[in-house]
Amino acid sequence: SYLEIDGKVIGPHKPTYFIAEAGLNHNTDIKLAKKLIEEAHNCGADAVKFQTFKSEKFLTLTSSYYNGFKQAELSYDKFAELKDFAKSVGITFFSAPFDIESADFLKKIGVQCFKIASGDFTDLPLIRHVAKMNVPMIISTGVANMEEVEEVVNLCMFESNKKIALLHCIAHYPTDPEEANLLAMDTMRKKFHVPVGYSDNGESLLVDIVAASMGANLIEKHFTIDKKLPGPDHFFSIDPVGLKDLISKIRIVESMHGDGVKAPQISEMEIRQDIRKSITAAEDISENEIITAEKLLTKRPAIGIKPKYFERVVGKKANKKIKKDTAIQWEDIS
Repeated sequence: SYLEIDGKVIGPHKPTYFIAEAGLNHNTDIKLAKKLIEEAHNCGADAVKFQTFKSEKFLTLTSSYYNGFKQAELSYDKFAELKDFAKSVGITFFSAPFDIESADFLKKIGVQCFKIASGDFTDLPLIRHVAKMNVPMIISTGVANMEEVEEVVNLCMFESNKKIALLHCIAHYPTDPEEANLLAMDTMRKKFHVPVGYSDNGESLLVDIVAASMGANLIEKHFTIDKKLPGPDHFFSIDPVGLKDLISKIRIVESMHGDGVKAPQISEMEIRQDIRKSITAAEDISENEIITAEKLLTKRPAIGIKPKYFERVVGKKANKKIKKDTAIQWEDIS
């Protein structure tokens, strides 16, 4: 149930792996793309992710998406340059290939991971081709049902690639928080025993924070330098100020998870004696007097016999005079 990407381990009790989804927000400008990489690193993201494709390889000329993707297409040599730049900055670079030729190119330049987009979830030839490369795969599951998810997971396993993670995703832009259905992460985690996270196509930060609080092993979030830039994804993407704040909050959420062991914290130990109780004399008790329940109360602080022994103290004889409000010790009775 663990996955390692570029030296970072993803899975239970590990830091949430945060992916800044640059996607098409480079606007075909290599300088803007490098700025996205640099800012993603500065904000604390673990990885920055793009989309690599040849439009004519995955879209028909009559597709309503063709012109938009064609205008956003970045040449292969630019991706090679971006990968090298990301390495120099110190952040992991990977991309989602939309066609087999692009997958082969990404493998050639040595990407540490492949992303499978929700739109390619039923492109089993592409998934099989990538799985055979035996490189870690992060697979988005937008629009998919459990039967389809199982089919894809089994395909990867059949190709001997167990290095996969699944991202629950709602393939609607921007996603309404009420449609997030974050419990689906638990469903997939229990079924497939692989790292599971959330790919967020919305504007809300609360969804990502809640996902992290529910144990998301990965979070992917659309990222832009400026929400006002032209392009289809900028307006709902998070900017550097927001990204830094979000990652900071997620790290706090992780610290809240703790280790799962029910035991007192160090800070609690300082006040444990003061807020707990002990068996205390409700009134003066004479030497040799037989102690009745009416002679006892449980009071703070816990400097005497524990309240759980109340019934054992009742009926005992006082070995000495015990003044009212005195915590009773075992040596005081017999």
